[in-house]
This record gives sequence, C-alpha cells and structure tokens, in this order.
Amino acid sequence: MKQYAVIHAVAGLFEGYSDTTCEFFPKRGFADKHIAQILDDYRKDEMCVDIDDSDPMNVIVTMTRDHEDYHACVPSDMSHDDWVADNGDDCSVEVFRIIELDNPYRKDTTESCWLTWDQQETCPAWDYHPLCMSLVARVSSDVNENGTDLLYDLECLNDFIQSVYHGNHAFIDVDDYVMHAFRIPKPKDSDSYDEA
Repeated sequence: MKQYAVIHAVAGLFEGYSDTTCEFFPKRGFADKHIAQILDDYRKDEMCVDIDDSDPMNVIVTMTRDHEDYHACVPSDMSHDDWVADNGDDCSVEVFRIIELDNPYRKDTTESCWLTWDQQETCPAWDYHPLCMSLVARVSSDVNENGTDLLYDLECLNDFIQSVYHGNHAFIDVDDYVMHAFRIPKPKDSDSYDEA
C-alpha cells in the first residue's frame, strides 16, 4: 500500500530549519492538492521572490526578509543560486518534497517505521525506512563518529531517543549532523496496533 509524504522544510540551515514538517497522504492527488493550497498563499505573500514548481515532486520557494526586495524576482541574468548566495542573510529557501512510500511496513513487527530527512542536503537521509531500534542505533553511531562535545551530544541524543519512543517527530542537531525523523503512519488495516 503506497503512501505519500509531503516534507515542508527550510533548505539547509537557514533560520527556521528545525521547523521542518511532514504530512502523510494515502493518494498522490491529496499530496499535490496540499502543496497547491500552500503555494497559493505564498503567491500572495509580498516576501515571496520565486516559486519553482517545474518539478511537482520537488517545489522550491524563495523568500526575502528585506523590505526593499518585497515583490522582487531573481534577475534574468542571474541564476537562482547566485541570487540566494548574494542575499543569503536576508532570504530563505523552502522546499516541498513529495516522497512516495511503497509499503514500508513489514508484517513481522509492531515497531513503527520512520522517514528520515537530511536537513542540510534537503533529501531523505537514508534509502530505507528504519524501525525505532534501528533508527536509534544508527543515529547513536553517527553522533558518536561525528561528536565533539560529549556532554552536549549525549543530551541531544537523549532528547532524540525520547522523541522516537514517545512522539511522531524526532530531531537531532549536533554540529554538522542535522536530521529529522517522522513516524510513518501504519496502514489502517494493520493488525499490529492502531494507526500512529
């Protein structure tokens, strides 16, 4: 059974990057409609500089906080990325990504599966959907490899683990390691336990 996740993320580490969200839909049309409704609001927003919806699975919205650039657009002689680099302190780039999930759950477990999101690369962190225990083990290993401040890293890891076992969204930000994880809802006909 397919599901569709809509990730709404601030690209990279622009202000607000920890506010990444994910919503799940049973059909692709619902995901497309969800993004279209949000983009309608962005089109009315004077802080919106550019909307690139040429790929409906990967929409990019550029916003500015500089009042002098309101209703601005990327000049025709400049690439989008160059404009963002020149205006980096006053703008942000948001992405809407539709991710197709093709039956991520196994019948032999009652554990939840997770969709992972690499905040800096703005893409799924892994090419599989780990179970809770696997998610915690891999993130712990990654943090251990990349960690510099052991006490801070352990506090962040502890918060992440608690979120995995008690919530639907877990987030970790340790130096250059920034990842979101979203609990994938169980199919309605699942007999493992109620839908998340």
